[in-house]
Amino acid sequence: MQIPLTLNGETQILDADPEETLLQVLREKKFYKVKCGCMEGHCGNCMVLIDGKPVPSCIIPVATIRDSSIVTLEYFKSYPEYNDIMAGFKQAGVNLCGYCDAGKILTAYQLIIPSSRPDIQRIIEMIKDLDFCCTDRNSYINGILFAIATKHKREGKKNGRK
Repeated sequence: MQIPLTLNGETQILDADPEETLLQVLREKKFYKVKCGCMEGHCGNCMVLIDGKPVPSCIIPVATIRDSSIVTLEYFKSYPEYNDIMAGFKQAGVNLCGYCDAGKILTAYQLIIPSSRPDIQRIIEMIKDLDFCCTDRNSYINGILFAIATKHKREGKKNGRK
């Protein structure tokens, strides 16, 4: 099946079996930051951005992504928010092992995009299923909060307002 889409900023046509998952196709295309984890869409290890939203690629049939924009962690590293997130993680002492990075980083992205600061309950709800094999939840939550502050500083905002 021919599937037109934008993958990491490049318009292309994937030739794939419609039953394959997006995870399988991305791994075949050598995007190795997308990892196999629970294969049920919970752990976050296979997370990608689909049209700007973090989505577990292991449960997405490739046929459903026609005309979508897909961003893997490899490409996301070019976003200014990536640097904000990494600075926040460093400040909080978040350890990343390479296996669960996509879930942690792209979930943080979803939380730092709004101009207002999310409350702790929203953060806890968003991260409840992520794989925490290399860092602890409290450090990760603090890393997100520090990333938000870093983003606001970069954008010249104070307390979420310009």
